[in-house]
Amino acid sequence: MAEPAPSPRPLTPKGQATRDRILDAAAELLSTDGLSALTMVAIRKAASVSGSQLAHYFTDRQALLRALIERQMRTAADFDRPWETFDDVERWLGQAVRRLRATGFSGAPTYHGLAGQLAKADPALLQALTDGYRQWIALVEASIRDMKERGLLVDGADPHQLALVLVGAHQAGGTMAFVYREEWPQADALRFAVNRLRTFAADPAERAPRPPRRPRRHRSTA
Repeated sequence: MAEPAPSPRPLTPKGQATRDRILDAAAELLSTDGLSALTMVAIRKAASVSGSQLAHYFTDRQALLRALIERQMRTAADFDRPWETFDDVERWLGQAVRRLRATGFSGAPTYHGLAGQLAKADPALLQALTDGYRQWIALVEASIRDMKERGLLVDGADPHQLALVLVGAHQAGGTMAFVYREEWPQADALRFAVNRLRTFAADPAERAPRPPRRPRRHRSTA
């Protein structure tokens, strides 16, 4: 019987910083110049690393892209903390919009940005993206199921279907936000999805739809 492959050694803080810098540079190139510009030479120059350094962390471009997908999925999982109340869901909505705003609609792509760029790259990357979406949907579904078990949602609420609505609205709204370079498409899409979840609230007072949030506009002065 063949011996199992040894687990990779944990990176030193300096090594982790270098790996992160490479991923950041690749994400920036992918977001600004597209997949066709994402060559190992371009990544090496953008990250200011040598060819041997780049090869030490990523054997080829496909390995680097898989690492980008995995990192963004971890970011989404860390962001979508379990919900216990509708207030938690509202905070999730607000944080999603603020996070989109913080990117300035450029720089490191969000998960929907990666999907748009990489969905047709090759079957392996498509599978990695699909697995990421399944994990994300399962995470949201678990939160909704917990809310249902706590008596916050009626028996007719379907956690899986509602999770599909929320994740789908998040991704579709985010995509259009990057098209318009404004936050309102995602804010409106998420508001629709959260209001849909509210229609299944056990407390009639929680079923009232909330209006979409609009960014404050500062009055110009003469």
